Order: sequence, then structure tokens, then C-alpha cells
Amino acid sequence: MPQVLTHLAEGVQTLTLNQPDKLNALSDQMMSELLQALRAAERDDAVHALVLTGAGRGFSAGADLTQSGPDDAMTDVGDALRSRYIPVVTRLHALDKPVLAAINGVAAGAGLSLALACDLRFAAESARVVVAFVRIGLVPDAGMLYFLPRLIGPGKTLELAWTGDPLSAAEACDIGMLNRVLPDEQLLGETQALAARLARGPRKAIALMKRAVSQTHELPLERVLELEAQYQTIAARDANFAEGVAAFREKRAPRFNA
Repeated sequence: MPQVLTHLAEGVQTLTLNQPDKLNALSDQMMSELLQALRAAERDDAVHALVLTGAGRGFSAGADLTQSGPDDAMTDVGDALRSRYIPVVTRLHALDKPVLAAINGVAAGAGLSLALACDLRFAAESARVVVAFVRIGLVPDAGMLYFLPRLIGPGKTLELAWTGDPLSAAEACDIGMLNRVLPDEQLLGETQALAARLARGPRKAIALMKRAVSQTHELPLERVLELEAQYQTIAARDANFAEGVAAFREKRAPRFNA
């Protein structure tokens, strides 16, 4: 049975983690299938945005600890991260298409890391997020220590990492970890609707915005201003800019294309 389900509609590729009996724990098979799905979506011109969600009651409970443990022959967890998790996280972050997480239940450990690697994060009212690594004596990984401090600051990151205490969706949204909290029954539909809206937008400009925000986070103002100027030159040469200006002048909705 596939552990990552794919569905394409309105330019949106929905990727569903599919191990619901284990709260979508991240098995080797799941990570391999997710990486393949991301690579395929990156190459597919019919895919303009992605939504990542989970089957059943959870988004992802984190690493599948039934596969290995402290006594396993494979005790170099760093090598496991390099071979299975890092390629997926870097692909999510670098993809030149919007990636939205629909967090439908618990997102813990590396499962939360995957959600944080997405560009936007929507969560169901019943969802919970947990920086759970301390519970098994490990350090946050799979990009957690890159993304979380940038969203909520170093102090709050350390508090959550040191305690391993869960947060409700509302609490996580209040501190900036999530973009929006939605009623459970509306979560996936609303997330897909926004993804479809982005898919209809000026794809070159949207990709440049994503790249620029990533690059400019820690740059001085002068570098950011110059990078904005360079990227704006690229965007302005694209046909979608002319269409956007024409639509504005004609007081109609723009008809963007690739």
C-alpha cells in the first residue's frame, strides 16, 4: 500500500501521508515516496502549488520508532537524517512552487519539522503541535532548529524544545508557528482553495517571492534592497507583469499564465 497518496486538481497537487494506523509516522518507505512525489511535482508543469496533509486523525507523529531504536545496529542517527530526511526538507524549502501544510491532527517531532518546512501552515482546531524530541533524549532535527526560531524566536523555541509540552492549534497560531486555524471540517478544503488561488497567480513572481524571503531573512537592508531590485527586473520581464498591468487598467481580473 502506498504511504504517500497524490491527487491533482486545479493545478494543486495534494500529498497525503498515508499510515493512519500509526498517526502517519515517518517510515523509510514514506520518506522515500514523499521525496519521489516532490521531485515529480517539481518537474510537472501541471503542478503549480502543493498541499501536504495526513490521512486519518493525525498529520504526522514523527519518526517511525518501530523501525529502529537505541539498540539498533543503525545507531548513527545523523546518517539516517542525511539519507532520508534532509533531502525531503531541502526539497520542500527550495521548491519554486507554493507548499501549504494542512495540519489535520497531531504534528510532532520530525512530523512538525515537515510542516514547518512548508511555506504556509493551516491547522484544524483540534490539532496539536509538539516539539517532542526531548521526550526520547534527542535534539530537534529535520530542519526544526532552522525554521522554528525564525518563526517564534530563540527563547520560545528553547522553551518548547526543553519541555516537550504540546501546544493547541490556537496557542501555536498565537505565537506565529501557524498562519491560520480552521474548523476541522473546513481545513483541507480551505487550504486547497488558497493553493488553487496561488496556482492561478503569476507563477514567476510567486516563485521569486519565495526565493527572496528565504534569502533575505538574515541579510542587511542594503543587500535586500539590491536583491529586490534584481528579482523585480526578472519579474517585470515576464509576460504576466504586462497582463497584470493591463488587467488593472481595464478593471478586470488578470488572466495569468506560466
